[in-house]
Amino acid sequence: MLTSLPSPPKFESDYIEVRTTQHGGRSLFAARDIPPGTQVHSSPGPFAHVIYKDYRREVCAQCFAYAASDSVLPEAAQSRVWSIKWKPEGFQGSAVWFCSEDCKRAWEKDEAGPLQMQLDATLTKAQVASRRKGPKPTNMLSFSSAAEITQDAIDQAWKNVDELVASKAQLVAHCATLDLEDAELDIARLLVSAIVRRHVSERPSSVTDGLVDSDPHPNYMSWSHFLHLQNNELANIRERRHILSPHLRIYAFLCNALPRYLLPYIPTTVREVSARDTGNAFGIWDGDRRDEMLGWGVWISASYFNHNCSPNIRKTRQGRTLHFETTRAVSAGEELCISYVDTDQPVEQRQKDLESSWFFRCGCSRCQLESAVTM
Repeated sequence: MLTSLPSPPKFESDYIEVRTTQHGGRSLFAARDIPPGTQVHSSPGPFAHVIYKDYRREVCAQCFAYAASDSVLPEAAQSRVWSIKWKPEGFQGSAVWFCSEDCKRAWEKDEAGPLQMQLDATLTKAQVASRRKGPKPTNMLSFSSAAEITQDAIDQAWKNVDELVASKAQLVAHCATLDLEDAELDIARLLVSAIVRRHVSERPSSVTDGLVDSDPHPNYMSWSHFLHLQNNELANIRERRHILSPHLRIYAFLCNALPRYLLPYIPTTVREVSARDTGNAFGIWDGDRRDEMLGWGVWISASYFNHNCSPNIRKTRQGRTLHFETTRAVSAGEELCISYVDTDQPVEQRQKDLESSWFFRCGCSRCQLESAVTM
């Protein structure tokens, strides 16, 4: 865990500024009076993301267009799947699809995409190899289901798996019968996308005579910016006692499956992303009635918008980019908020959803008013 961090990201907008809230966190505020319908920010691409395996043929790997969407012309998507395919040479069992040749070319220009797909084939092969018959690995958790979950107990659980990873022989034997589930593989793929993003952006560049390019991919922000997002590890595990075990299993799986040149990134990336995924990620939806969640991702700058049950900001997605625009006139100094939940729900359900997935109880004026009425 890092003890100090560089400055948080700067937002290139005349409309917004980052401030510390009365609760001690950071949020976005209006730097000036803003009229309704004004686009105040755009977050160009996710730092880490995953499209569920079952949707790969239906979702463009570049712009996330959904072939089964009502807005897609029948001739554009044959049988409600995309027809333009890319697969890594020499790697079996892994491919992505695109809605157009333009999207395919754009995706190929970012070396992170093709590299990630090569690694995806490696993960698929490793998952099959983890299904050998034999005794299942022992549970690495350091607390029982009845014990109080503390940060010390969580740290000890990670220390236990680190000791396992340190022995290659023990790690190989452990992973041989791990039997990684498909849902865990999707999480592993999300983590690999972050590992690849770090590798591509942080490695020495020949152009800079061996110096690390500090911002070679500005659309995605940097790892240091990612670490500024709120760490929800303890709150998430207290809410979902079962979640730590998959995180530890996936960590061991990746240490065993990924090539050696990526090993330095794995420990910090897996734990830090796992600690920030819940509470900071956005669903990737079908774009129409939001009937289908196709995957999820972390757009770093977008995570700076706080929640309000009467939001003054609307979020929309165009391709990989999240856009944020005002829903009404906003005064200078007013906090800019989106809604994390369905605001048509009653206050009790909104509070339940927010406490479960974002670990806070909303105290906005609407919740106070509706709570008073229901009492």
